[in-house]
Amino acid sequence: MTAELAVVIPTHQRRDLLVRVLAALATQTLARERFTVTVVCDGCSDGSADAARRAVAAGGEAAGLRLRVMEQANAGAATARNRGAEDSDAGLLLFLDDDMIAQPDLLAVHLEQHRQRPGTIIIGHLPVHPDSPPSYLTLGLARWVDRRHQLLSQPGAPVPVDEVLTGQMSMAREIFQRLEGFDTRFTAGGTFGGEDVELGWRARDRGVAVVYQPRAVSQQVYRKTFTALCRNIRDAAAADSLMAAVHPGVAAHLPLGQMDSMPLGQRLALRTTLKQPRMCAALFSPLLALLNLAAARGWSARIWEHLHGIARAHLYGLGMRDAEAAGISSRRTA
Repeated sequence: MTAELAVVIPTHQRRDLLVRVLAALATQTLARERFTVTVVCDGCSDGSADAARRAVAAGGEAAGLRLRVMEQANAGAATARNRGAEDSDAGLLLFLDDDMIAQPDLLAVHLEQHRQRPGTIIIGHLPVHPDSPPSYLTLGLARWVDRRHQLLSQPGAPVPVDEVLTGQMSMAREIFQRLEGFDTRFTAGGTFGGEDVELGWRARDRGVAVVYQPRAVSQQVYRKTFTALCRNIRDAAAADSLMAAVHPGVAAHLPLGQMDSMPLGQRLALRTTLKQPRMCAALFSPLLALLNLAAARGWSARIWEHLHGIARAHLYGLGMRDAEAAGISSRRTA
């Protein structure tokens, strides 16, 4: 029986969390014969593929879920999503990150929305899961989620291109094919960032509307280490530079095109890093070490969020310099 909806989950080294994601999908109100799940293990060496297969076997946490597991060398999330989409013939595709715990009606809400708004891309609400370890990182993320939710929930509010996120995103297969899938350059080799915003930009160019549905809820279990987050920020800046080079009009929607509106501390950190990256790397090293300690110990005072914002700007500047070293210049937009 051909499913109506295919859930595509790219994953990398998150075995235990992946099993929780699958267990949540096994409790959906939507009948199981109406959807399938494809997990694409992107360079996993932690047993994710075997754990996923055990989870859907008899007695497993997600027993009976219609699951296909694919494995590939670490090629990045964009490649993994494209492969997962190609694997299914369902008419509707729902992309879900491997740290997103779906509410029981998530799939039903997406199907309902596509019946009401055919030809659109649907994105949903991404609150922080209460199991996320408390720290200034988790609290800062929760505040961002709340601001995003309030902004996008306003009647008639357009969805800014930088809010088109693959944490939870669905579209008809025909739309996905018309957009030619995700641009694999943005996460090549397992780097982070940009492939979802870039797809959203192309969707807007081609007249595909993006709709926010607050009833489509998946909670993010945020367990990222500070070290991993630093790497992600730097990767994301390099991806933004590539995006600005490929689509010059998008720069105004990205941090590299919004320097003048940044808080003073962040603006100075970014501009100084662009001019003197080696000096700034040495100067910021103690701050990064302190922020790492604060995150590990669960410190949550607002001062840490403020300092983290300045550190993010520094790391973003390093990522822009990384892009320049690779021959991708965004300085004209910055």
